[in-house]
Amino acid sequence: MMQISRALQRSARTTRNLRKVSTMEEIRSFDPFNPTEEHQALRDMVRQFAVNEVDPQRLEHDREEKFNHELFKKCGELGLLGVTTSVEYGGSGMDATAANIVHEELSQADPAFCLSYLAHSMLFVNNLNQNGTHEQKLRFLPDTCSGAKIGGMGMSEPSYGTDVLGLQTTAKKDDNGDYILNGQKMWITNSYVNNPDTGEAELGDIYLVYARTGGPGAKGLSLFLVEKGMEGFSLGQAIRDKSGMRASNTGELVFQDVKIPKENLVGDENGATVCMMRNLEIERVVLGAMATGIAR
Repeated sequence: MMQISRALQRSARTTRNLRKVSTMEEIRSFDPFNPTEEHQALRDMVRQFAVNEVDPQRLEHDREEKFNHELFKKCGELGLLGVTTSVEYGGSGMDATAANIVHEELSQADPAFCLSYLAHSMLFVNNLNQNGTHEQKLRFLPDTCSGAKIGGMGMSEPSYGTDVLGLQTTAKKDDNGDYILNGQKMWITNSYVNNPDTGEAELGDIYLVYARTGGPGAKGLSLFLVEKGMEGFSLGQAIRDKSGMRASNTGELVFQDVKIPKENLVGDENGATVCMMRNLEIERVVLGAMATGIAR
């Protein structure tokens, strides 16, 4: 019995030691920047795309201050525009780590192109995927995931900058339950694209816009889908001659009595602060990934 007990003890010690060795090997081999084979495959694909197609066009589009829509559509073909969006709506269904990988690799080749990618894929597509209804997602996400339509987000304002809880754009409900939107948004990425025939600046396709529907502060904000072609919705100034990120179009959005159907309210009325902060979390993370790519 004593020999059996000792043998069991030796066996238990051996098993524990093997587990320690196995665990240490796993720790040494773990790559936090590419935690799975899928993440590594994504990085390899985006890096090859960035080297072969993004980098060669960088100087020309920066010099001409021109957004490369055709290259943007190729991102859609690769599944990058909806990287964190549900497959059901045309996305790739991946996670925040995947979003970081894409931003790092794209910004290493062309930070301006990557900034437009961020505004579209994170501030519009991911935002709507997180906060929209099933019907809203079906209406808007397939085309924005493919790159057929260009999206953005309107939050900052001329008099308030990034003091987003102080924003003054208003959306007042009318007798039919729809909303009348008035105000301005400033420094908006993807606010315009260049017409391929004339070269003139014209509005992008679809925006998520924060507006005040209630009292002051955090509890009075709502989020709306605002579409190109809505009466009273126009492009204000197109900001030119920036010191950097010149191939990422930046401008002003103007709303003059724009009628927003109640179906275009995203989330609850006066509940958009939660939507805003939820989406800004991932935006801040991928901005860090962009900085890493630029540093490379």
